[in-house]
Amino acid sequence: MKSLTALLYFFLLAYLAESLLTWSCSETSVDSDIGDIGENLAGGYIVNSEPCSASITEESINSGTLSRTYSWDYEDRIWQLTLPLDDEIYETYKSRTRNRDYDLFASDPYDDWLIKEIADTLFSLSKAYGLEEKQIPGLCISFVQSLNYTSDLESSGYDQYPRFPYETLYENGGDCEDTAILSVAILQEMGYDSVLLELPDHMALGIKCNPEKRGKSFEYEGNNYYYVEPTGNDWQIGEIPEEYADQPVHIVPVYKRPMINLDFKARCEYSKKEGIVDVNVTLRNMGSERAENTTVYVALQAADETNFWDEIESSPVTLEPEGIYNYTAKGLTVPSGEKFRVYVQALGKNLGSENITSEWAKI
Repeated sequence: MKSLTALLYFFLLAYLAESLLTWSCSETSVDSDIGDIGENLAGGYIVNSEPCSASITEESINSGTLSRTYSWDYEDRIWQLTLPLDDEIYETYKSRTRNRDYDLFASDPYDDWLIKEIADTLFSLSKAYGLEEKQIPGLCISFVQSLNYTSDLESSGYDQYPRFPYETLYENGGDCEDTAILSVAILQEMGYDSVLLELPDHMALGIKCNPEKRGKSFEYEGNNYYYVEPTGNDWQIGEIPEEYADQPVHIVPVYKRPMINLDFKARCEYSKKEGIVDVNVTLRNMGSERAENTTVYVALQAADETNFWDEIESSPVTLEPEGIYNYTAKGLTVPSGEKFRVYVQALGKNLGSENITSEWAKI
């Protein structure tokens, strides 16, 4: 729980810039209520040159915190998004395991404050500059597409290293799954129904659109989700790179849910009469929603796999995301000479059954 407490503590210290600036690639001026042309949140200045292109500038606020401004082109205008990023929050994210489903990176609750501020600001700016409703998702996607592409092997040393949205922003980009995860998180916060699209050696996203829209789409639960390429510039909604046009696609819905990771260690003492087994179980909620009324069931399973020599169940607990629960089942017995294995199961109000077993043993 210490890591969870630290994460919450740093999130409370973090804040998001309320001033976001935008100006045209032409000489169109900016309304005074948005801000002076070229002035960023921290009071520094950004110099533009033609033609318009994506850029990132940053300025130190204090030790461990910096103000980073992302600038990118969309609909013939340069848009700016300025965010404070904290070293310690980033390090906390880096310490979290990658052993979770892709959608749980996108629905992680601990960066909701950041995603909401980005979404709210993109909405405000799109309205202030008269974007049509159908152009607003494109503004979000163009921001993510402007980030740098970096392979997992180059940036982390691992073949597969999915990132949380905070990490992708802090690192100024990532590979296809990182930018797809970030895009889905922002689009869903903006109210757009979107999903992840898994392809062979690639990840993209899909956004629900009117069936009459042109472009590549995929049907899922009666809705049409149009392909969105999260890497590279100027890809439009429904436009798919040629190399992926005929590839199989697995649609991954994104929503908040618990995901329990189970682990245990067993210790056995035995005599001519029986074996006595103690089992130490660790539950970790790897999901994005609390696991409610979760119980741990521990048993010594008989060789027929339908009966048990002994069993015990814990009292129910509630586990927050990243929460850990340790439970010890003491004094389970098995007759001498009988074959058995340790069987551990987690059950909860809002999660399916999760179970693991040991190898077969004999006292």
